[in-house]
Amino acid sequence: MLTRLVLAAAFLVAASVTSSALGVVVAGPERLLFAQARDGCDIHDLPDAPARAFRNATGAMVLFAPNYQNRALVGADLAHLKRDCAVRFAASGRALPSLLDDRTWLQAFHTDDGRDVFAFASASFIPYRHDMPCAAGKARTDCWYNGIAALSSTDGGATFGYLGTPPQQIAFPPPAPYDPNVANPAGFMTATNIITWRGALYTILWRRVEDGKSHNCLARADADEPLRWQLWSGKEFVPAATFTGSAWSIATTDCAAVGPTTQPVIRSVVLHEAGQTFIAVFQSRIRGQPGFYYATSRDLVRWSAPALLLAVDLKADAGPGESYAGYPSIIDDTSADRNFGTVGATASLVFVRVKPVGQRSVLRDLVALPLRIMN
Repeated sequence: MLTRLVLAAAFLVAASVTSSALGVVVAGPERLLFAQARDGCDIHDLPDAPARAFRNATGAMVLFAPNYQNRALVGADLAHLKRDCAVRFAASGRALPSLLDDRTWLQAFHTDDGRDVFAFASASFIPYRHDMPCAAGKARTDCWYNGIAALSSTDGGATFGYLGTPPQQIAFPPPAPYDPNVANPAGFMTATNIITWRGALYTILWRRVEDGKSHNCLARADADEPLRWQLWSGKEFVPAATFTGSAWSIATTDCAAVGPTTQPVIRSVVLHEAGQTFIAVFQSRIRGQPGFYYATSRDLVRWSAPALLLAVDLKADAGPGESYAGYPSIIDDTSADRNFGTVGATASLVFVRVKPVGQRSVLRDLVALPLRIMN
């Protein structure tokens, strides 16, 4: 208990520090990392999540930006990635919403040695996939029920398995049972990458709120206890989820909002080591300008106002036949951190570009833009 009080006090002291000024700008032309038409293993192989990476035990970069089939790109760095067609994890596609074992997207990773890998994943159930009714609406995404599952790998990320038998694999579950009369049920939808700071692991979760303001939540685990997670309550970290060896024991699903006041869905967080400043990246429209934005923080709780990083059409802005972009993340492939949670003076903005083909089809590419980071 004393250790936890000391950690909470240290965090609150850090939270009193004002965010330092730090600039991030695009510094060159884009590089194509993956083209669905050229590199896809089959017609379903496409990028459908923010890019995440770690180095395995051989030193190779393993990068995911997966759909529910969860394939990876592997190579020495961003310039030398190649698609590995092996499906590293796929949920069972079960039509029982309580299991949250329908479709799952790997979204966050942490490894100390490149062999044993912990992961969080967005675990969903959407009734349209199973021809099941959603009384609340007819849109494909109505009644989308979601939580954050925990997984592990013992072979450097070549294969993953749940930590817990469904539904006991869900570390951050929805606060209420599935209800076909609720179009947008509350629950945890996404996770950023996992970063290490001051002896702890951190990730930012997006929590949808049915009758309130959806927001970003800060989750933390001591670095030596990665199976015991806490949530920021607004005053302190409180117990949230603990893995008992066979299931996740849930203490709370409530959390305070963190991030810019506009509460965009934060997609990626990195630590600029020289400035000891965190950089979050997200997509938004601010004062009529769509694009990718960033904000900075010294404590992961209080954030600067968003600044435009790249003006680009988002899905809502694209007209018929026009491309649009989404799923931004920041990765420094020269980082000494095995989990690419830190950046230096340069990094890359990695994102997905969606290109319409004909009347009803699209193709997706994963692209990278070089960045310069100025402290």
